Amino acid sequence: MRPLLLLPVFAQLVCAQRAEAQTPAQAPPEVVRLVGGSSLVGRVTATGDGKIHMFVDGIGDVVIDSVAVASRSPVPPPPPPPSPWSGTATGSVTHRSTVVPGVAGATLGAQMTLEIARAGPSGTLTLDGTLSYWRVDPDPAAVNQWGVTLGGNRMLTTRWTLLGRSRLETNRVQYVQYRWTTIAGLGYFIVKSNRVSLLLAPGIGYGANEQTEVGRVLSFAAGIPPGVDGLITGVHDRFNLQLTPLLALQQDMHYFWGLSDVPFRQAEFNAQLVGMMTPHFGLSIAFKEQYDSRIPPPVNRTLLSLVSGIQWKL
Repeated sequence: MRPLLLLPVFAQLVCAQRAEAQTPAQAPPEVVRLVGGSSLVGRVTATGDGKIHMFVDGIGDVVIDSVAVASRSPVPPPPPPPSPWSGTATGSVTHRSTVVPGVAGATLGAQMTLEIARAGPSGTLTLDGTLSYWRVDPDPAAVNQWGVTLGGNRMLTTRWTLLGRSRLETNRVQYVQYRWTTIAGLGYFIVKSNRVSLLLAPGIGYGANEQTEVGRVLSFAAGIPPGVDGLITGVHDRFNLQLTPLLALQQDMHYFWGLSDVPFRQAEFNAQLVGMMTPHFGLSIAFKEQYDSRIPPPVNRTLLSLVSGIQWKL
């Protein structure tokens, strides 16, 4: 007799499954365009007798004459979310100012730059790399200048942000074996909009540099230490101006000075104008100025560069 007691349970389960199967699926959302030019977005619940019954969010049930309908189409799917990754690759020709008067004058070279960034909900992480090919007398042409920069920022409010930047570079053009600076600070957007922004950020960090063999000889002759390291402080600014939808001006500056017993100052100024020809290809022209007070004479402590190239957005 016990199996008979289970029959009502099985009957209820079968009936429930049949009821679910008979429940009509909800119609997909549609765009109904009317002859007059207006349109409605909703779900068609029924058609017949020359009428279209439609449910529109915020309005409710709507009955439309079929004669007044110009077209019906499904609602297009939403666009995919933007990728958090972005980047640019730039190949350029560079004109470099005189390095050592009477020995190594102004010269032309080639440069390759790669920039990668990943944006998050509250900040951005960036990685930049630069590789330059130069000929500086009396040495033959070679890849004698490169640099890698790792940076990041985290927005605290709409105006305040935490920034960090670490850069390692080799500049054999000025007889620098390596130059390393790491600095972090608190930045404030003085101006911030979709078209223009200006950021100012003081900070504190650590800096070190060492000269090549030739540079050490020149430093010894000039009575200057061939290398220096210690705490540094400085200021950073970044300015962006979108002149047109395809033309943008970018400028940034880094100025550091040492806090150790051996004082030194370093500065770098960059200004770039980028014009996009297509969504992925553009032309760029940039001006760069570098200064390092630890460069021994007769090597120029200020190095000027004019860079023009082709940019590809990844």
